Amino acid sequence: FDEAYLPFQKFPADANRGVDVFPARATFTPVPSPSLSSSSSSNTTPTKALPSITLYSPSLLLLPPVPDMSMPFNVISLSCTLWAFVLGSLINILVRRGTESVKRDLTGEKEKRPLDKLKEKLQEKGRKLKEKVRWMK
Repeated sequence: FDEAYLPFQKFPADANRGVDVFPARATFTPVPSPSLSSSSSSNTTPTKALPSITLYSPSLLLLPPVPDMSMPFNVISLSCTLWAFVLGSLINILVRRGTESVKRDLTGEKEKRPLDKLKEKLQEKGRKLKEKVRWMK
């Protein structure tokens, strides 16, 4: 197959029919095995040429997408959904960071480092474990 894109003149008149893809052809020529050629007693006898085998694949009909009136609706709905997701996520991140910084400014508390958060979680787990051990006794 030579052409990457078909010119419009080569397309069939009926667009709904599709485009024919011609079958592929593969030709196999057997190679004589060395054991057969060494078994012959004299080198002067010509070896017989083995026939080549040609295989064809089935042809294919590629159906193009057929535009209908729902395609513009699908494009608009998908693009609006994407924009809503992106802008919603961006506003959510900005509002949360803004409200947390205002809350810290009003209450005077400092932002906890990740190490401090981990330390608090481990202390809480230790307290719960001690309570379970006391309850089992």
